[in-house]
Amino acid sequence: MAIGEKLWEGKGKSGAGFIKSIDMGGVKSVYTWTAQMKGMGKAKGVDCNINMTGMAMMPPKGMSMSKDQGMMMTMTGEMGVLKGMSLMKMTMGMNPTSLGLFSIMSMSEKLAWVNDTIFLVTFEAMDPMWSELNIAIWEWK
Repeated sequence: MAIGEKLWEGKGKSGAGFIKSIDMGGVKSVYTWTAQMKGMGKAKGVDCNINMTGMAMMPPKGMSMSKDQGMMMTMTGEMGVLKGMSLMKMTMGMNPTSLGLFSIMSMSEKLAWVNDTIFLVTFEAMDPMWSELNIAIWEWK
């Protein structure tokens, strides 16, 4: 198993979010985020906007798991849908980070290669509330 080349990087912003439930297991929340991504490597020229909705479960231990789904729209009009899951680690005094595995599906011939690729996605929050974040998407070989 190896991490392949970096395919996209960009900046994101969190959008609307709300608490869905609270119980002994922790806090379940729903959130949205958007990102502008620049393609590189195999994805060079595939600049895109990503719009996602996610559901996170945060136990009181400082780690959480989330499931995300959404869509990407390239600057040239191709579209794909994304689905994935991430693990987030919160460390006192540091901005949170997250690591995810995503898949992308597209009917576009130009994006056909994404249909059989697994993507490793890294998120770095620029503040503790995830208002702004850096995102990088890598191929997982």
